[in-house]
Parts: sequence; structure tokens; C-alpha cells
Amino acid sequence: MKVVWNKGGPTTYAEIRSALSVKFDIGNQSIQTLLKRLVQKKVLKQEKREVYYYSTLVSEADYVKSKTMALLEKVFDGDAKGLLSALVSYKEVTPEDLEDLYRFWQKGREIDE
Repeated sequence: MKVVWNKGGPTTYAEIRSALSVKFDIGNQSIQTLLKRLVQKKVLKQEKREVYYYSTLVSEADYVKSKTMALLEKVFDGDAKGLLSALVSYKEVTPEDLEDLYRFWQKGREIDE
């Protein structure tokens, strides 16, 4: 998905394969299976021209929100504090991250008031 989001428009199979091969040792069949599943899930659209082009049907922000909310519900029963506590206890959140989150939270509160 990130390859297509980063491209900003229709992306060929060759472009996707090329981008993925930089980071991952992944075969053509695996990429084709992945693309097929993303099309079936209706997050990618496949269009046949001279070759297949793939476009996103879901924005990156909407996708991230959906997956985050699903994780929050599935693992933490909707308890955002539980998620943050887990991240802090696993040392995945630094004190600097917490300061940034606090500033972000304060900005949100100012907008709501």
C-alpha cells in the first residue's frame, strides 16, 4: 500500500515489484498474491491498460485510523490508556515522545474549546 500511496497515482506491477525488492526478498508470486488480496479487500483497484495499474481506494490516513482502531478494540477493549501504558512499559515510547504527545493533546484541547 505504501508503494502506491507514495507514487500518488496509478502504479504498475513492475513499479511495485521494484520498490518492494529494495527492502524485501520477495518473489513475483507472493507480490501477485498480495495485490490480488488487496484488490479483493477493496483497498486497491486494478485497471488493465497495456499492463495492470493499481490505485488506492483508501487514503493512508483512513487506513491507519481503521487499523489503529481495530487494534485498540481487539487487544485493549477500546482502552487507549491501556495501549499507551503498554507502549511505555515496553519502552517503545521515549520521554521525548510523551512530551510530543502531550503538546499534540494540548493543541487538540485548544481547538475544541
